Amino acid sequence: MLMASMAYGSSLKGEEQLEALLDTETQLIDELRDYIERLELQLEEIRRETEAIAEVHRQVHPDGVEEYMGNPLNVLTILKRFDSVWPRLEQMANATDQLGVNEEFTKRNLALPTDEEYEESLSRLLHLQSVYDLEPSSLSLGLVNGIKMGSAMSWGDCLEVARNSESSVARFWLETAMNKLPSPTENSTDYTKERENGRVQILEEQLNMEYKAGELTRALTAAEELLLLFPTNQNVLKAKAKIEKRLAKKDLPAGKTQKSKEKTQKTKSAEQLLVGELCRGATQAPTIGSRFSQCHFEGRTPWTLLQPARLEPLSSDPHVVLYHNVMTLKQTDQLLELTDEQKDSRPGYQPLEFSKLAQKKLKSILHHLDDKTGVQKPAWEARRHSHEHTTSRLEDNPGHVARGMLKLQEAGMGGALVFPQLELGVNIPRGSVLYWRTRTSDVSPPEWDYRSQHAVCPVLLGFQVSAWTGLS
Repeated sequence: MLMASMAYGSSLKGEEQLEALLDTETQLIDELRDYIERLELQLEEIRRETEAIAEVHRQVHPDGVEEYMGNPLNVLTILKRFDSVWPRLEQMANATDQLGVNEEFTKRNLALPTDEEYEESLSRLLHLQSVYDLEPSSLSLGLVNGIKMGSAMSWGDCLEVARNSESSVARFWLETAMNKLPSPTENSTDYTKERENGRVQILEEQLNMEYKAGELTRALTAAEELLLLFPTNQNVLKAKAKIEKRLAKKDLPAGKTQKSKEKTQKTKSAEQLLVGELCRGATQAPTIGSRFSQCHFEGRTPWTLLQPARLEPLSSDPHVVLYHNVMTLKQTDQLLELTDEQKDSRPGYQPLEFSKLAQKKLKSILHHLDDKTGVQKPAWEARRHSHEHTTSRLEDNPGHVARGMLKLQEAGMGGALVFPQLELGVNIPRGSVLYWRTRTSDVSPPEWDYRSQHAVCPVLLGFQVSAWTGLS
């Protein structure tokens, strides 16, 4: 009887243990199902991100890489992907046991962008925005003057631009970043976290920026919005108290706030403002639309007698004239093929070198220019302008009495030649030559004319190639 009782007790204990094991397996199954579900969501996100990037690559034709890279928004987006998207995808892949990074892949010599390259790209975009007065709301959608330039920017991209901008510009980029956060109607947990995290980052940047700029009222508003999200955050509470203390001081003159503003904001000179206005006015127009365009015949030489030139006078004093259709598109294509890049690089443009054959072909253009007996015509030099180059005033050679510029390749947008002293901006058509005098002719010897100072507007889209020469 005792043995039977012991056997029954042992059997009961075994059933309880089995039930416990069954419960354990049930929990393991539930956890594995949850893990598989999370894994599938993670893989789906990786697949979605990868497909989105692959779709961008499919839109770039193999022969259109240079055109694609001529878009500053595309360049910034590529660099931003290496800074944010690819590290996140790698982290997501490494977070799963099944998706480890292949060692052979990581050992390959891959071209990766540096922090300096990203900062330079961002600086160029801000330069274009400053010159052409581009609105962040449109620029963040890839639109410039109603034309689609590139891919839309994320709220993180806009926040990064704001962090590198002056407060007067950064304020609009922060507003744009806030509007790009996921909509509250999107109930996904990931979207909710992203919206909350993005809102905090934007408000923190707004608080710091406005406080440094001396905009205490705006800074206080940002602090109060942050406290609605984190009522007990000590750093924000201290910042709010500090702002209120400064606002409460009666001896805080308005001049101190203004001084802080001036310290954080760089003012443009009158010439820089004028250059920007001229560049914006000549962004898309083929020329300035002069009403003096005319067909002009010159019979001083056999060349001009046989081939009339269509002139567009732009200024009489100093003499500035645009010679239309000096070269055909086929001839400009031939010249482009006869150029080689030089190793040296300059802030304003990339110098190119013409071959001897190209120099020979360019000699025929000089017959169209306002020639005078005894004037020497040096060789032509080629210049390539893109969004990578800044706007700077170009100095004339002291020995030149006139200059000529031939457009070989037009930019998609931007790149006009402007004369600030004349308040003149010209978007030179392809195959046409702009000719202008650099010295006054009413005195002897001729003196340099300061009104001939000129600059090339930054290129907004694509690139342009032009040929330059001087008459001495």
